[in-house]
Amino acid sequence: MQRYFVEKIIDNEVVISKDQEHHIVKVMRMRVGEQITCVNEGKVYLCEISSTLPLIIKVKEELPENNELDVKVTLLYCLPKGDKLDLVLQKATELGVSEIILVQSERCIAKIKKEDEARKLARFNQIVKEASEQSKRCKIPVVEKIIQYKDIASFKFDRQFIAYENEKEETFFEKLQNVQKGQSIGILIGSEGGFSLKEVEFAKENNYHSISLGKRILRSETAVFYALSAISFITER
Repeated sequence: MQRYFVEKIIDNEVVISKDQEHHIVKVMRMRVGEQITCVNEGKVYLCEISSTLPLIIKVKEELPENNELDVKVTLLYCLPKGDKLDLVLQKATELGVSEIILVQSERCIAKIKKEDEARKLARFNQIVKEASEQSKRCKIPVVEKIIQYKDIASFKFDRQFIAYENEKEETFFEKLQNVQKGQSIGILIGSEGGFSLKEVEFAKENNYHSISLGKRILRSETAVFYALSAISFITER
């Protein structure tokens, strides 16, 4: 069943955007009587199309649905090169991330100019919105800003981790065993070149625990999928 994150629900009638109206009527070619799910403020509703000209969508009932993780996960991801970021945004959303903060680290090849930032962030948020609808999320993750590496110090989470390929002692799996329901987790993952020793030390000084993501060296995007899958596996058992 098609899902839409909608602007408002007023008197049991769904208020949608022009783009969503076009998708329902012109792309999906839905007819009167067809049902969709609409999400508003984290609540999921079963809705039915009662008219197409004009488009009118009525709420039938609220559904007892919660597809979110029991922990709030923030991915701090250093900008990768090429089009990898689009894939990471999509898959991180599918895996339950709550927030994505993009980081400009020392070894990032990709750069986003300040004048392009607003346009890029708008596109990134559109990607996560569509991924949220596809994966039946109840909330849309936020891609709020692009920060410099030093600014990681201003973010505080209950549990803070930096994935570091030279870490031999602490594994992510072991550290996740003590995560409690409702806690916030921040996971910092580097771009293709990883982190410099100076960056790792800076993260540790700001209460990020250095962790290993296994015996093998993972690509930047694979590290994201590994870390978020581990969080999901441990916290949803």
